[in-house]
Amino acid sequence: MSKEKELNLKTVQEDAAEAERVAEEAKREQDAGSYTHTFKMPFQWKGRTFESLTFDWTVLKGKDHLEIEQELLAKGRTLVSPAFTGDFLAGMAARACTERDEKGKRVIDGQAVEEMDMADFQAITRKARGFLLRAG
Repeated sequence: MSKEKELNLKTVQEDAAEAERVAEEAKREQDAGSYTHTFKMPFQWKGRTFESLTFDWTVLKGKDHLEIEQELLAKGRTLVSPAFTGDFLAGMAARACTERDEKGKRVIDGQAVEEMDMADFQAITRKARGFLLRAG
């Protein structure tokens, strides 16, 4: 086996081990159906400022999963494992966000989640991932 293939195999094995570790860690966390994220710095999106956002994972349905999947496919992105796909988790968070405008419409979308500071993005998507992993 070539040196390059050995390195690639080692990287894949390390990534798989990390995914297993993350999954086991998520299963040990307390099962929370919702998460309120407080931003270190207020988050601004489309003329609104948010100090915090609440995400209720329990409102999501199979239809939401399929619609997020279709949105990603339309963008030319392949979905291998939703729990480990940042785009999917961002879409999931947008749909689970409880903040609505005066007409009852969502005030953030997947793009808004992607525009958050990396630390905020990671915290929110980690909670979404944990919910998926605990669900089985």
